[in-house]
This record gives sequence, structure tokens and C-alpha cells, in this order.
Amino acid sequence: MGPNICLKNVGLQYGDNTILHDICHGFSPGQCHVVMGPNGGGKTSLLRSILGLTPFSGDIQIQWPENKGNVGYVPQKAAFESSLPLTVMDFILLNQSRTPLFWPKWRNRSKEQSHALAQLERVGMSARADRRMGQLSGGEQQRVLFAQALLDNPDLVVLDEPTTGMDEQGVRYLESLIHELVAENKTVLAVHHDVTAVRRLDARVHVVNRQLIDSGSVADVLVPEKIERLFNHYSAAPQTADLEDAA
Repeated sequence: MGPNICLKNVGLQYGDNTILHDICHGFSPGQCHVVMGPNGGGKTSLLRSILGLTPFSGDIQIQWPENKGNVGYVPQKAAFESSLPLTVMDFILLNQSRTPLFWPKWRNRSKEQSHALAQLERVGMSARADRRMGQLSGGEQQRVLFAQALLDNPDLVVLDEPTTGMDEQGVRYLESLIHELVAENKTVLAVHHDVTAVRRLDARVHVVNRQLIDSGSVADVLVPEKIERLFNHYSAAPQTADLEDAA
């Protein structure tokens, strides 16, 4: 079972620039939660705060049902040196071993390879296991990152714009996998920008624009009369109606 995530008075500020302000909210366990909002509204900063990758004020608790579980994270973009002769399989295996990449015995690890290949199969990338990472499109690299995040059977999966650069086939693989993870009672937390794709996920939607603006089911939040207002860029202060929606 995935964890419950509880935020209390969470804020983030760089100098005079307020990124997040006084967010009090919870993400219930065993569900898919999608964070949406305008560019610059603090969506990625919120995810990074939950993961402990950036300093913040307030309190964030990841409440595990029993023992602490594993966390899988898919950033917006793969970070690697594209000129290296690094195959997809090499990239996946790097997350499973401290063995230096170019030692002769690097690829003589059938058990690890089998497990890595199974995760690549889940994202539709097993046929490209021997292709160099630098030869892949941005969307294909994102699918490899997703496979890598699944290696430790995570109970909390955090995805930051996971469909960036993906073609329609890649998006469908991702959606199918998210449904599968939720069916396994994992907690999935994703930043997403595509309203149509989010509707297909049937997720809980949380709109962040420096503050929490709205939260609820797809049917309650992503309705035509709300969308334009919800995705307006942050102004000096939210409208009263926004605060009522967030309550």
C-alpha cells in the first residue's frame, strides 16, 4: 500500500520570489493524484519539496502504512552524457549496481538484466534495450526513466511531466502503467499539463498556482467553466472564489 502524504503550511521562497505559499493539503494513499496549474505556478517545486530535494518551510509527512516503502521518481528529463556509448540496458543497470560501468563483467549479470528487461517491457522499450541512450527521442528517454523508477517496486511513484516529448503510443503505455500501479494500491503523484490525458486517468486533480486553488475529482475540477480561471497565471493574490474552491 502506498503512503498518505500530508502537507502543513508548506512554503518555498527564493529571495523575494514566493514559489509556494502556505499549502495545507493531503494526498490520500493508493490513488493517482495529478498536480496541474499554469507555468511558473510551483508544480515541480511542490513535488521536489515532497521528495526532500529542495528546502521548504512548514511540514511534509509521508505516512507509510507499515514500514517505510520505496520511492520511484521520474524527472522531467534524463541527465546523462549523450556522447557516452551508454545503451538503454546500461542506463537501467547503473541504478542496480555500484560496479563501474566499463568493467569486463558489467554485462554478465543475467538476473539483473532479466529484471531490467521486464521493466522496459512494461513501458514498451524492451526492443530498444541495446540502443544507445543518445539515439533515443526525448519521449523514449522518458519511458526509460519510468522503467528505471520501477526497478525497486516503489510504493510511491512521483512523475514530473512524464509525457514530455512522448508520442501517442508512449502516452498510452504510461497511462496503462499508472492504472496498473493504482490497482496495486500504489500512490502515484504526477505533474501533468494535458487536460484530455488527465481525464483518461480518472485521477484526483489538484490545481496549484503558488497556493492550492482547487482539488477534487476530474469531473469536479476539469469542467469548462473552471478551466480558464484555474490555469490563469498567478497574480498578486488569488480571487475569493479561488479560496472558496480550495476550502
